Amino acid sequence: METLDVKIRKPIYGNYVYISSTMVEMAIRMGAMMRIAVPNGTAIVDPVEWKKKGKIMKKVFRFPNNPLTLYGGYVPLSPKSKGKIMAVITEEKPKVKQTKLF
Repeated sequence: METLDVKIRKPIYGNYVYISSTMVEMAIRMGAMMRIAVPNGTAIVDPVEWKKKGKIMKKVFRFPNNPLTLYGGYVPLSPKSKGKIMAVITEEKPKVKQTKLF
């Protein structure tokens, strides 16, 4: 399945990010999932669910009469492993003494 990559350098707080409505709607039109990369990790999200459950914010950037629509939400990262080290047991063959032949 196709994915649309979205890279976020600075999340708002924790894993909470806002994504432009143009990116979300482009992923919906393509029928692709969104791969959201934040500094803590990466998650693959359904853009339809992101749009439904996301908090809508309109923010003015360049044009005062045309605010940009953003959808906000938490990036669902999988829990990291706690650093458990798995012991690998290998069976060693007994060493055979080698004799020199003259």
